[in-house]
Amino acid sequence: MNLGGGKLAAMAALAAAMSACDGKAPLAPQSGGEPYEVLLMADNDTALGAIKAMLELPIEGLPQREPSFDVSSTKGWSLNQATRYARCIVMAQTGDAPGGRTAIKYETDVYARPQLIVYVSSPSAGEICKNGNTVGRQLRRLIGNFEAKSANSALRRLHDSKAGNIVRETTGCHLTVPQGLAYSKRGKNFVWLTDNNPAKMRNICVYTYGGTDISPATIVDKRDSIMAANLPGESPGSHVTTETEAPIFCAETHTANGTASTMLRGLWKMEGGAMGGPFVCRAVADSAKGRTVVAEGFAYAPGKPKRSMMKQLEAALLTLQPN
Repeated sequence: MNLGGGKLAAMAALAAAMSACDGKAPLAPQSGGEPYEVLLMADNDTALGAIKAMLELPIEGLPQREPSFDVSSTKGWSLNQATRYARCIVMAQTGDAPGGRTAIKYETDVYARPQLIVYVSSPSAGEICKNGNTVGRQLRRLIGNFEAKSANSALRRLHDSKAGNIVRETTGCHLTVPQGLAYSKRGKNFVWLTDNNPAKMRNICVYTYGGTDISPATIVDKRDSIMAANLPGESPGSHVTTETEAPIFCAETHTANGTASTMLRGLWKMEGGAMGGPFVCRAVADSAKGRTVVAEGFAYAPGKPKRSMMKQLEAALLTLQPN
């Protein structure tokens, strides 16, 4: 598909947009497309291919290769009546860059909501390729933050208050729980929420442990002992545990009030069984009560994509707060 033509007119129309970072369209329609879908447009094939590869870099912590974003690409530089309402648009122009360097600017909710339009300007396609690591990291972070914010907004509108009450009663924590996790199991300072879908199962566990050590090694050790006690399998001796043969990815983060937290991504398995899949875990130090509160999401969906499932669960984990 070629969306080219009228390049000069389109550039003139977008000139103001390139100098702004937060345009708003009042009463804008709903954007088209699914989360993590990107429409990529560029004025030459080299830039198009380079940026597409950056956006399709595999995501961490999944059992199979899945791209960071699902990219539809086309050579050109003009938005028509259909494409202007895409959820996320990346537009790359070469040959005219301020300061002679690759620059990235963006706008939100220009033609639709939610919407992100990212503008990449560079002296040449070669310059984009030369700085591919930096450009790709910036683009993935920018689009990832947009999707996380959109997921959080959707979660505030559509969540399960009953499940949230169960979390608070059992663990003394707040968590905004996605809809559909209607089944629960409680333990001591532990709750498991699931949609009980045998083909594509979403799960959230919330639990606490004593002390405020949120180092990766401690988190893994605690999760394994707590899961073994609370999530046994069908066979005697089987239980959920961490897959130590796979890499575990760690990121140190902070809550809104500055409290330290740690995010882990990796794989889980059923010890003594055949189940497994990805997990994401967030641990928050609750110094006021001398404990650590943990929320984790994990999926079981053999043979199916899991990126979007895990991102939805991760959005919920970011709402975890000690009460």
